[in-house]
Amino acid sequence: MICQDFQKDLDKGENDELRILLSEKDFLENEIHALEKKNYALKNSVLDFVEEILEDLHSSSSALLVEIQSGNWEHSKLLKDIDYLKATLLSTFKDLNQ
Repeated sequence: MICQDFQKDLDKGENDELRILLSEKDFLENEIHALEKKNYALKNSVLDFVEEILEDLHSSSSALLVEIQSGNWEHSKLLKDIDYLKATLLSTFKDLNQ
């Protein structure tokens, strides 16, 4: 009986404060839903951005590794050339001293 009276009061517009609160509640729930969608979209955007950065870092790292290996190979070759030239020079000096 009390519930029916309450509903009648709502229907008659006698409880405007409750209608306003329910309307605000609906509005806020819609806002929450919209913000959750935006948050989800932002999260996905940030994840895509981070993935892109990681891919770029991996590519850069691979390119640097190739350059370092090439530099190490050239360094090793130069050391061998220096050792050969040093041996040749020492051999030349020995031959001159004899």
